[in-house]
Amino acid sequence: MEKSPIFIIGCPRSGTTLVRVILDSHPKISCGPETHLIKNLKSLEGEINGYWKMLKPYEVSKDTLLDKMSELFRIFPEHYMKTKKKQRWAEKTPDNVFFVDFINELFPKCKFIHIIRDGRDVVCSFKERFGSKTIFSAIKSWNRSMELTYTYREKYDKDRYMEVRYEELVSNAERETKRMMVFLDEKWYPYLLEHHKKKHDFWFDPKTGENIDFKGEKKPLRHSPSRPIFESSVGKWKKNLNLIEKALANLLLDKNLKKMGYK
Repeated sequence: MEKSPIFIIGCPRSGTTLVRVILDSHPKISCGPETHLIKNLKSLEGEINGYWKMLKPYEVSKDTLLDKMSELFRIFPEHYMKTKKKQRWAEKTPDNVFFVDFINELFPKCKFIHIIRDGRDVVCSFKERFGSKTIFSAIKSWNRSMELTYTYREKYDKDRYMEVRYEELVSNAERETKRMMVFLDEKWYPYLLEHHKKKHDFWFDPKTGENIDFKGEKKPLRHSPSRPIFESSVGKWKKNLNLIEKALANLLLDKNLKKMGYK
């Protein structure tokens, strides 16, 4: 029996990459590089819907349109899965957290693993990766993803939607990965905790056309596949944000930090 596809979601810079390489280390699950296809398919659907009345003579139903979009999307993860000789595919593009309802229309039996991280560390990660000018963008993105989280909790059953806290994943990886495997109805293996010992495909360097060599990074700006699970990024905002940035983050994230249980 074919098992349901998996979508790893979460506000960007929340730890979705770590979960991606953990799942990709499973002997039955493949999870390739980010596709960014969902938001583009959603945009295309919007364009088509804008002309829907004009297209009425073609007698194509919206269900048929969604089926074809689902079929188009599946070309990539299914082909990747076959090349890796695995039986189940997962997809990780952080922005998908904003398109969960659309994903559900395309894949009504899929499972969502939602990674949640302290918003202040998300802001800190944005700053380190993209510069101080992105702080307000990070705050907006995290608040928006948290507001959607409350909706997802109500809308989707526990057998299809689960949340994983980044802080708990890095501090107790065995427990959290076992929880994920129970949710996915897959066997847990100790080597899921050693993703850095396995090869994972990642973004390609546009200059060389080759897979990025993360081992050459002196100061990795993500949980790269070449590094074991570490806890040093938890609470990093306390040291790496200046006083004004801390004040802004705490003030503008306050409501959702409290709702999510962050002090």
